[in-house]
Amino acid sequence: MQTTEDSLPDDLKTLLALWRMQAGTRRFPSRESFDGRTLMPWAGRLHLIEMLEDGDFYFHRFSPISAARLGLDMTGQRLSATVLDERATMTTSGYRRCLSLARPVCDQIAATFGDGRHHTPYDRLMLPLGSNDRPNFLLVGLWFHPADIPPDNHKARI
Repeated sequence: MQTTEDSLPDDLKTLLALWRMQAGTRRFPSRESFDGRTLMPWAGRLHLIEMLEDGDFYFHRFSPISAARLGLDMTGQRLSATVLDERATMTTSGYRRCLSLARPVCDQIAATFGDGRHHTPYDRLMLPLGSNDRPNFLLVGLWFHPADIPPDNHKARI
C-alpha cells in the first residue's frame, strides 16, 4: 500500500532528508554521493540495488536484518534468483515505479499475503540514485513493525 512521506517513521524521514540534501538541485543524487559512514545509522536496514540492462535487479547489498529474517542473504545475487512469488512481484513493481518516476516512493507492506501467510509488516522507502537523467540504482530503507505480527504466528517472515 502506497503511503505518504508524512506517515514514514522518523528514522526513514531522516534518510529521506539526507537523500534530498545529497541531491541538491538535481532530480536525484548519484550512487557515489553515499558512503558507508554516511549510511551507518541505517546500516542494518538498507538494500543497495541496481537495475540491470535486462530489467532484473541485482543486490549489491542486502539488508542484514532482512537476511536474518528470511534466512537468506541476497547480496551479490539477482532478484530473479529468488522464488518468484507474491513478494517478488510486490517488490519489483515498487522498484520499477520508483525508477520510472525518478523520485522517492514509500509504501507499507502489510502483514498478510492473499493466501493468509503472515510476515513482518514494514515501511519501505525507495530512493533513486544515478547519473544524468536516468536512475539505475535504488537505496531502499526498511522499518520493521514486529509488534504487528499476529500473536498466533510464531514463524512470521518478510
